[in-house]
Amino acid sequence: MNNESLSIHGVLLSIDNIGIIIRGKSGIGKSECAAELINKGAKLVADDLIIVTLTDGELIGASPEKIQNLIEIRGIGILNVKDIFGALAVMKESKIHLIIDLIEFNKENKYDRLGYDTVQEKIMSVPLPKIQIPVSPGRNVSTLIEIALKKLKFEDRL
Repeated sequence: MNNESLSIHGVLLSIDNIGIIIRGKSGIGKSECAAELINKGAKLVADDLIIVTLTDGELIGASPEKIQNLIEIRGIGILNVKDIFGALAVMKESKIHLIIDLIEFNKENKYDRLGYDTVQEKIMSVPLPKIQIPVSPGRNVSTLIEIALKKLKFEDRL
């Protein structure tokens, strides 16, 4: 059994048993988006720091024990998701299936309007689909993530 591991900055959620890493620069809204998804039924695995382990060819993500079940929301503080949302709102670990990078919207950038820009990124030699979602005021990023997930499942890419 292989026990290779690394740390990734981001949030790991499980939505309908699909493990999703949400990454992006500090302050872009990863945790706020995660909190909204948790409020809609997603499960928190890790916030801020994800410990990724390669086990039998699969990527498994977990939270460091000290910050397990915790999420930090700017302006609100550190929340214990298990206490506030219940035991079903958290998971100890999850397989990782998808990467979502939140990026700052730039009107000069030419974004893919048809949604074919899903690329792959390898983490510890395991290829994962990766989607970039531009973030700007007024965009409901949690809904965009849910729709992207449904689209990938419909296209049988997850």
